[in-house]
Amino acid sequence: MKKIIVAISLLLLTACTNGNSTLNKLKEDYPIVKEEVEKLPKDIQNELVVPDKLPFDVKNVSIEVGADPRQKTYDHTSFKYTDGKGVILYVTTIHPKNNDFGKNQKNTTKLNDGTKVIIDRDDEKAKIIRWKKQGHYRELMLIISPDVDANYTIKDLIKVADSINY
Repeated sequence: MKKIIVAISLLLLTACTNGNSTLNKLKEDYPIVKEEVEKLPKDIQNELVVPDKLPFDVKNVSIEVGADPRQKTYDHTSFKYTDGKGVILYVTTIHPKNNDFGKNQKNTTKLNDGTKVIIDRDDEKAKIIRWKKQGHYRELMLIISPDVDANYTIKDLIKVADSINY
């Protein structure tokens, strides 16, 4: 009987967790991120994703939220990863689902699973890709400070996007 109760308890515990172990690990490593994420409504929390792989060693992570407190609406959430030397990666979820995001964009590539990716910007100091997956719009933006000598490519961002568990 005890084994059945333990099994049911474990099943319930597993079912009640977010399922995004990378996000849970991030919240463990950065308590301020956990605090800010837990202030968000549950439906917004459930839309958050973070990558398993990043193109640089991370020194700090924070979360930025675009919201209208009066309307209680959220237009985006961004995890900001920094290397402490002048390279920043934003991992953004755009929350309004009816968005014309990326219409008329000509430069595209694909994720490993075939998802179409729009290349919004690809120059020496900034790279931006966008895609829609499971009904949500996502964006990766890599910014490189002018005084930093680093060579990142769109392929680096695709690897980051491919490492996200939805």
